[in-house]
Amino acid sequence: MKNIFVFILLLSCAEMEAQEIDSDLYSSLNSSSLSLFMKSIYTNMEIVTYRASKQYGLVEEHTATYKKGKINTDRINFNIIYTEFFILEDRKKSMGKYELDSVYNIYRYERTDFDSRNLRTYTFYHYFIFDQYIVSKEKIRTKEYLGMGSVEQDTLVTKDSVIYKIERRGNDVIQTDLTPGGSVTTYTIEEGKLLKKVSALTGFSEEDIYLYDAKGQLASIQNNLIGEDGQKISNITRIHYTTEGLINEVIFEDQNGEVLEKKMFSYK
Repeated sequence: MKNIFVFILLLSCAEMEAQEIDSDLYSSLNSSSLSLFMKSIYTNMEIVTYRASKQYGLVEEHTATYKKGKINTDRINFNIIYTEFFILEDRKKSMGKYELDSVYNIYRYERTDFDSRNLRTYTFYHYFIFDQYIVSKEKIRTKEYLGMGSVEQDTLVTKDSVIYKIERRGNDVIQTDLTPGGSVTTYTIEEGKLLKKVSALTGFSEEDIYLYDAKGQLASIQNNLIGEDGQKISNITRIHYTTEGLINEVIFEDQNGEVLEKKMFSYK
């Protein structure tokens, strides 16, 4: 069981570092780093991510620049540049966009990855439909670029979708993935704030606990991975803000308080 937990933890870290849709969001219902940025007077947000290395200490892994759309005001475009310390060695950069609705739900996400030769490798498209602030349907489209050595690249497109059943029981919202073997996620919401999210998966469960500061800002997210035998691995994400209420630093620590990752935010 111990080996399984190590694998799960490594998988979780790999997903975090793979710069997926929620990598820089730190979201709670309709609030996230992007919604705070969208409401601000600034047009650019830059996030530098540092990862712990046993040999070099904290190393710069990648830098993401987010820009508000000039014509499409519901859009945030982003560009990510990776260093040699990024976990996926062949990735050079990524480009894409988020689109937010009137209550700051992200309803569309798109990202294209480029390899070390500056050639496109994949484009990922996600479309979300919400039941209030909980996802009720997700449509996924992936485009793979083939024929890397040829002048023109062919593409292979795959499509998928996930439909969720949404139920409300008191302070809990239950989101059930209707795919065979899919997960069941329970959101505990009180006075408009997300307090806890628990996802039941095969062989273990994942629990996120959300804490807020005196201003109502999301201050930390504690993540617990719990096995069938009750063993638990925990980590915590600590979020700090400027006097304007914008995120300026995020620190990711393991259960021993060791810093695994740090993100620094700046605005202009």
